[in-house]
Amino acid sequence: MSARPVGWPHRPAATTAKSRASIMKVAYTKAGKCGNTVWQLNRYGQISYLYFIPANPRTPAQLQVRASFGSISARWRTLTEEQRQSWCVAGKTKKTRRRLGLSWPLPGFNYFVKINVALAYRGQPQVDLPPIDSPPPGTSVPSLLHTLILQAQQVPTVSPEAPPESLGRAPPPSG
Repeated sequence: MSARPVGWPHRPAATTAKSRASIMKVAYTKAGKCGNTVWQLNRYGQISYLYFIPANPRTPAQLQVRASFGSISARWRTLTEEQRQSWCVAGKTKKTRRRLGLSWPLPGFNYFVKINVALAYRGQPQVDLPPIDSPPPGTSVPSLLHTLILQAQQVPTVSPEAPPESLGRAPPPSG
């Protein structure tokens, strides 16, 4: 008898390694839940893990934030149509957080909730109109780099006796 490898003429070990390599090459990004497996993309690449129900400790701080979120969401329905439209226009100038490499304009309701939840968390009064720093849509906004270059090229014309002017924004009014 001649010494032939086990499984000759087929090479199951090589075939298995080849099929594993083709499985590892994913041409698309899978996100969501499939059975008991959750798929998502993070900064290191595609990951998957077993589905689990996270713990909900219901701490007082958690309950307070959830209550304020609910009351602010309900307050959106009490706004006039003109106020809602102003939030929608201002929201178009803001972008959502990037997910899977994409971001899009923030809806007016989401922008309203984002601003007012942050104010409520800090104990400040809520607002019915969007912040003034939101430029109208279609207005070109200079980039931060362009603004810094222009400020650096300006020659100071203030005398040494005068106090320097602040180039930053004024702090929000306390209420």
